[in-house]
Amino acid sequence: AVVPPLASVDALGVFTGLWAQVLVLQVVKLTIKARSAGANQPAAIAWLALMASAVAFGVLLPERGEATVFLNAAGLLVLSCTGSQSNHVILEMVVCVAILVTYSANRKRWLAQATHAVRLFVVVLYWVTGLHKLNSDWDNNALSCCNHMIGGLLALPPLNFNSMLDNLPIGLFPYFTAVTELTLPILLLRSGKSLRYATVVAALFHLPIGMMLPPMSVYPFSLLMAPLYVFVIPSQASAVFGRVKGWVACLVVAVACQKWTALMAPELEAGTEPFEYPPYGCWAAGVVWCIGVYSMLVFAAVSDKNGKEVCSSTPTWRGRFVALFVLVFGLSPYLGIRNYPALAMFSNLRTEGGRSNHAFLGDDFDFIGWQRDYVTVHETNIRALELAQVDLAPLYTRKTKKTLNFIYAERQFWLTPPLEAWPYNYTRPMSMWKPYSMPFLELRRRLAPLRAAGSEGTVLYTRTLARAKLRYPGLWQRLGKENLEADKVTPDITYDLSVGGDAELEEPLPWWLAVVARWRTFDVEYSPCRH
Repeated sequence: AVVPPLASVDALGVFTGLWAQVLVLQVVKLTIKARSAGANQPAAIAWLALMASAVAFGVLLPERGEATVFLNAAGLLVLSCTGSQSNHVILEMVVCVAILVTYSANRKRWLAQATHAVRLFVVVLYWVTGLHKLNSDWDNNALSCCNHMIGGLLALPPLNFNSMLDNLPIGLFPYFTAVTELTLPILLLRSGKSLRYATVVAALFHLPIGMMLPPMSVYPFSLLMAPLYVFVIPSQASAVFGRVKGWVACLVVAVACQKWTALMAPELEAGTEPFEYPPYGCWAAGVVWCIGVYSMLVFAAVSDKNGKEVCSSTPTWRGRFVALFVLVFGLSPYLGIRNYPALAMFSNLRTEGGRSNHAFLGDDFDFIGWQRDYVTVHETNIRALELAQVDLAPLYTRKTKKTLNFIYAERQFWLTPPLEAWPYNYTRPMSMWKPYSMPFLELRRRLAPLRAAGSEGTVLYTRTLARAKLRYPGLWQRLGKENLEADKVTPDITYDLSVGGDAELEEPLPWWLAVVARWRTFDVEYSPCRH
């Protein structure tokens, strides 16, 4: 349903109902896992039962504080124990924490504290993602993730007109996107009409990035952002959503979902769906849901002529801590700690290998050097390395590929799946397998367990200890930290899993390092679109 059957429910209740529907994706994922869990099926069913009961409670009784607490506590527990390390899963966990740590037995106080915490979290989120996009490849017409997604959007039948494509200023979209993400925090930190403007801008921003066909669509991110804007315009949102009858919403969504895929992807055979990863299989329902919810948020924002806030916003140190965590997490690529996930998705950002492409942030704050010690994999027959990066572009529909060609956008859309998380074959012919680079720690993460398990396979790689790219060399001088004179390169290293002989490579990552440090693959010469 687009919204639960709300009647005189406050903003916290509206959020609970919508958030429960967002977490339906986790119920779907757990259902898929439970079907193929084998010996672990009892545990998988237990997680599924917990998440499904919390979602049902939130949808049916959104006005109950117990439902809100149960939904977010169960969501946090399930996501922590069963969720993959992906950006939207991490953000869902952060939202659950923000609601739980601002809890108060006084419902009005809880709403006011949650309102401040969520708004501050969203401000930091936009600021960090906007910062990541200030790099030399974001505005490269061929490589830009923005232009890539614009191509996917323009491939949809309602927009796919040659006259539109001929006259569209494609090169301006990356700048528009970056400005939008850096402007939204300013609006969200203000009050009154600024919050209503922010809601409208956010709806126009988040809705399109989920509408293109999978696997390009990022509709899970569009889904999770929608309920957060209930806290941006709490009184207006509760008034509008409270008028909607649940059964009417269910009927509209059910009918729309039946026709949506056929309307947006007419080239697919009847009954087939576009390839989706992660394999939720909920793209049509998710997009229709987003259209309904964002439309209602826009209506709530523009229909209130007074622009007055009935709901207050009360800061707490706990809410500020949530925002601080997101800030540090988002800045971790520049600290050399991780970049996947680190809110750098679809930004064209590269911080690894001493080859930062950011406009004004290099390796100046990376004092550790993990991401400057990297390997370039040239050849391998080890599946964990063959699938360390996967190009989703070959799985696009014919119309999407044609539109990307028309606007001169590279057909590359790279993903670094977690170990064992890609059950499919390589998307390109192995003759077109592309060498890539990754920090040495990531090579250890993938090979050490295989060596211990007695697996077979070889890899040919080059190891490089890169000189730091410093924008502000005076900082390192003041700290007494020395930089390399030049890159130290050890070429053509061959490692055989069945023979071993490299004690450093065969040492498993300590548990804390495996959690904290994580990177995707990269290319030192250019930075195409990567998840």
